Amino acid sequence: MKKVFIILILFLSCYFIYNKTINKKVYYLTIGDALSRGTNEYGIVSHGYSDYIKEYFEENKLLEGYNKTYTNNDYRIIDIINILEYNEKKDDYSLSRLIKKADIITISLGMNEIYYKLEKNNQNIYTYIDSMINNYNKVLEYINRFHHDKVYVLGYYNVLNTNNDAFSYANYKLKEICQKHNFIYVELSDTLTNNPHYFSKPKTFIPNNQGYEKISQIIVENLKNT
Repeated sequence: MKKVFIILILFLSCYFIYNKTINKKVYYLTIGDALSRGTNEYGIVSHGYSDYIKEYFEENKLLEGYNKTYTNNDYRIIDIINILEYNEKKDDYSLSRLIKKADIITISLGMNEIYYKLEKNNQNIYTYIDSMINNYNKVLEYINRFHHDKVYVLGYYNVLNTNNDAFSYANYKLKEICQKHNFIYVELSDTLTNNPHYFSKPKTFIPNNQGYEKISQIIVENLKNT
């Protein structure tokens, strides 16, 4: 009888642990530029990659909450640093509080800076990228103060047909700081660089619906497999 009781206790314990783990709902936060906002090639907020990810959580009854307040077409890395430093609020939300609350975070930052620099003046581009990534590291350092299930950092891709070395260097540096913080670097260059299937307007890094869906698929596959 004692053995049966112990086996029953072990069985129930495993059952409750399993259910607690498998049924855990997540709060999903996305931060960043037009990619995270879901802006389409015409400048209109549309169905972005984060919206597809939110739908994945909803379909699997895993979504506790979703927030994209701190996304903006024009966000640069320094803008996020300033928002955190001065604890700015937007729509009654504090970014620092949202970061603390989130279980899953996706971030896309730096595209505006890279494309602006390359289109205006690409002199000292590698020094510029070093400075940009150093600032990005400050954002990731802040996020890393708290415990999250997963943090995904989107890599860069090139639609200009030039300066491939600069994009490769930026991705190399970004991947380094992701590894430092144990965050997940999302490789997009192999899929999106110079791939007209995912872009409707030339020389803009804003994808079409197929492009956004592809980005979400890459992230969702990782969520499923880890």
